[in-house]
Amino acid sequence: MRSISYIFLAGLLFTACVHKPTVKLKSMSLGAYQESEFSAIAAWQKEDFEEAFRVFKKTCKRTKNMNLYKDVCQKATSLIHVTPVSTKAFFERNFTPFISISKKSLATGYFEPFLEGSTVQSPAYPYPVYGVPSDLLRIELASSYKKRLHHPLRGRLIDNKVHPYYTREQINEDGLMDETPICYVNDRVDLFFLQVQGSGCIRLENEEMIYVGYADQNGYPYVSIGKEMIKEGLLSKEEVSLESIRSYLYANADERDRILNLNPSYIFFETRSHSASGALGIVLEAGRSVAVDKKNIPLGMPMFISTTDPLNGEKYEKMVFAHDTGGAINGDARIDIFFGAGRKAKQRAGQMKNEVKLWMLVPNDYLEVSLSMQEVK
Repeated sequence: MRSISYIFLAGLLFTACVHKPTVKLKSMSLGAYQESEFSAIAAWQKEDFEEAFRVFKKTCKRTKNMNLYKDVCQKATSLIHVTPVSTKAFFERNFTPFISISKKSLATGYFEPFLEGSTVQSPAYPYPVYGVPSDLLRIELASSYKKRLHHPLRGRLIDNKVHPYYTREQINEDGLMDETPICYVNDRVDLFFLQVQGSGCIRLENEEMIYVGYADQNGYPYVSIGKEMIKEGLLSKEEVSLESIRSYLYANADERDRILNLNPSYIFFETRSHSASGALGIVLEAGRSVAVDKKNIPLGMPMFISTTDPLNGEKYEKMVFAHDTGGAINGDARIDIFFGAGRKAKQRAGQMKNEVKLWMLVPNDYLEVSLSMQEVK
């Protein structure tokens, strides 16, 4: 096995007697991974491969033109007889597992929130849900420099100078008075957690449903208000969760805005035609879709994870797919599992905070192309 630190190194198996060359995949991952084998994944044989293959083919609708997945997606389309045996063989023939060797790993969860709203602002619905502001500047830099950034660069133009964009506190204090919101909702705490989740649905007074999803961000790094509340002694580390934070905010209304504003990051939305969809642009799959740090795990990447279910303590082991990203998702082995909608999904997402063992399943075709390019050089 070969270790990888900040540059993803992969090797190809030719024969037991032939030297295994090193492949550098700088553009794919900055994470720390080590080549592994499917036999090293203890729960691999228990996977529902037909279901995993279905989700992979669905993922290919958005990734089939990416160099990383182009060839393997074509092979998936060519698989005519879809059975547990053929789909298991498909993954084993076409992918190589690479295990994360990061010293820090974490799996959290998110869900699809449900809010009450109106197209008209009123005392009952005072809180605006904003789309991308017209004056928000996206500052795009060369990719070689962009990799060093830990959050997106956003700003606004004042006297031909780019200034930082408004913080959460400034936006909540009418910083976007000239913008027309998508709609208005009745609860600022619910709106805050809608931004944390990244997508959700809003039922209007006329019973119409609006689906919204992440469109952009104000450029400030995400700050966990749960961690800040622990620092202030408002909650203990053992008791902090989505529900305990919500309960504290409702019970201490005079502190609500101050605590919410500890997170300067603010999410802008766009309307969607369907329920929760992630950064990849496909409807999220409960239990199969995860949000990742795309500097370390490319969007579309299939993975196998081993962690613990927060509700029953049982092992949670399955193939998942990088369908989404999130402002709080940073690190080699850092994922956010989408648990769907409803009360149980909300409970599971709110309590999920466990270590995770993670294997990226890297397409063999991409490894071969990377090796060929190295040999040419």
